Amino acid sequence: MLFDDESVAAHATVPLATLLDAPAFAARLLSPAPTDITRDPEILERVRNAAVAASIVIDLTDPSRYVTPGDLLLITGLGLPDDAAAIAKYVSGIRDGGVAALVFGVEPVYDAVPDALVEACRSLEFPLIELPPHIHFAPITMHLNRALETERTRTLEVMNTFARRVTEAALQHGPAQRITSVLAQSGEGWALLRIDEDTYGGGPVPDSLDVDALFADLGARFDAQGRVRGAVPTAFTAVEVDGVAFEVTAHRITPGRTHVGVASPSAVLLLGRSPRLTSLDRTALLLAANIVSLVVQLPAEQSMAVDQLLMHLMVDSTQSRPGAGAGERFSRLVAHSFGGGTRAVHGLIAIRDPQQPRDQRGSGDTYSSDAGWLRRLLHTPFVEHRAKRVRAFVARPPSEAEFAQASALGWLFAVSGPREFDELQEAMLEAEELARAARHLGRHVNGADPGSAADAWPSSAIADPSVARVAAARWLAPLAGDERAEHRVVLEEWLRQHGSWDRTARAHGLHRNTVRRLVAESARLLARDLDDPIERARILLAFTALEAAA
Repeated sequence: MLFDDESVAAHATVPLATLLDAPAFAARLLSPAPTDITRDPEILERVRNAAVAASIVIDLTDPSRYVTPGDLLLITGLGLPDDAAAIAKYVSGIRDGGVAALVFGVEPVYDAVPDALVEACRSLEFPLIELPPHIHFAPITMHLNRALETERTRTLEVMNTFARRVTEAALQHGPAQRITSVLAQSGEGWALLRIDEDTYGGGPVPDSLDVDALFADLGARFDAQGRVRGAVPTAFTAVEVDGVAFEVTAHRITPGRTHVGVASPSAVLLLGRSPRLTSLDRTALLLAANIVSLVVQLPAEQSMAVDQLLMHLMVDSTQSRPGAGAGERFSRLVAHSFGGGTRAVHGLIAIRDPQQPRDQRGSGDTYSSDAGWLRRLLHTPFVEHRAKRVRAFVARPPSEAEFAQASALGWLFAVSGPREFDELQEAMLEAEELARAARHLGRHVNGADPGSAADAWPSSAIADPSVARVAAARWLAPLAGDERAEHRVVLEEWLRQHGSWDRTARAHGLHRNTVRRLVAESARLLARDLDDPIERARILLAFTALEAAA
């Protein structure tokens, strides 16, 4: 998509050709004039690529006060001025307001598009489209809205892929060069990153480009803007290299202070595209600049900001799984981040033990410094602090000594079972559910060790289904797996039949001695006394909880 106004870039847009090429609407382009298009064919291409962000209907004498850049203005001429001078002012006003094109619906007000309106649009080479009498505005709006929604969905998918790739680049050796290369590969063009005196190039940077002059020009534009608190400094320019015109957008990463008081280096990241930059380009550049800002300000012990961003990109923003090649590359990167030799990952949630306060902090509160402590204890680079918990990915479950140290400091751990590297979301979701159970149970919950739960059925399982599911999974863990499926089915039926061997045998077409054997083996595997009615009730509750979860 092409943009004629900077503010349009923040919105999803579709080309004006979306309307012109729809045969159902029989739209006819009246301006620019056919003679102008014949003289300069690029005029038609510019008109077809005009960025449309929305369609609006405003039949006023002066709609320019109500339009926004990228609007497709639909009128019947009800409020159109009468004289040619006023019509010329009308067209000039909507063009200056950023309107992408004017659509005129013939009838019921006018039998044809007024000649004065056609001449005014042609004199400014402003797009004017005629709709026949039988075409109403509602179908036009619906058609464009569907196209815009499709474009928004595509943009989200593209940016999700880009976010994963640029995050992978930040985790590898030489992140500055890798991030610049990934940014350049996000479209047709090139990218440059200058950190203090070092310059990194990505994509086919033109040999004739005066890089120093370009950075000097952008630096002057940054300086002229001043600083706005909370805003990312942005500058725009255009360059022509070997007869090819490029639009260039840049972000300045301003120096910050590390935890030890040392100023981080300044940096400028820019992106060049020909002939124009798109909204995707600008979004990708902003995301890459944010990653660069974290990389250049990253102290030896890492920063909370990069922890949160990496965890968000790895878990929270994942909408779809990567392809086979990308998945294998991502798995290798995560494994290398753990030091190599890792084949699985566990999600881990650390929460404060409400029953064992160890300091003066509020109930359940956690501090950002807790992330550093957890990182050192568990030897993992992936730790993120949140208001009431700390999230992490670990290559192995904590050891008994690490669990004990956490308990001594007033912490509870909830650890998921082992997951593949492309199942980070599932690992963290499992850990979140186990964390709710750990809070109720008042003890660590280790999903990698089904036998870690205590014998007592938690009373809180009655009120919280997540606690019931966790407790049930641990109670019935010895019967898990396909090889114990018959044991589970027969034991549950036997419990529901109040211990009747005959009714259980008839329900499943088994001999009563087979039922006796399966129940006895189940009791031995579970290490439960099935003669105890309370134990029977607890096991039946466990089966019920797992069925509810399924």
